[in-house]
Amino acid sequence: MKAEKDFGENFFWVLGGIPKPNTNANFEYYIIPSSAMARNVAHAHQLWLKAPGAKGQEHKANTVRTVHLPPHKSFSGWEIGEYLERWDLIETKLRA
Repeated sequence: MKAEKDFGENFFWVLGGIPKPNTNANFEYYIIPSSAMARNVAHAHQLWLKAPGAKGQEHKANTVRTVHLPPHKSFSGWEIGEYLERWDLIETKLRA
């Protein structure tokens, strides 16, 4: 639920994509501004609550929130790919 809170313009979420063992893939880091995370996670959760479950049942409110690493999308269709390796977002704040 913390992801639904906008902690201000100087707060960033850094999500790490860890490669599978024995692969040549690199670690991936997604640098996401707090406002974007809060807005999109809250929206996706509200859509999920309104949607019927796998057996047609109503979803019940809970404390779980999800953010999907590419190539996956959130329930609302949000993709975080635009934030891949966006360390410049933090660097810009540090210079201000």
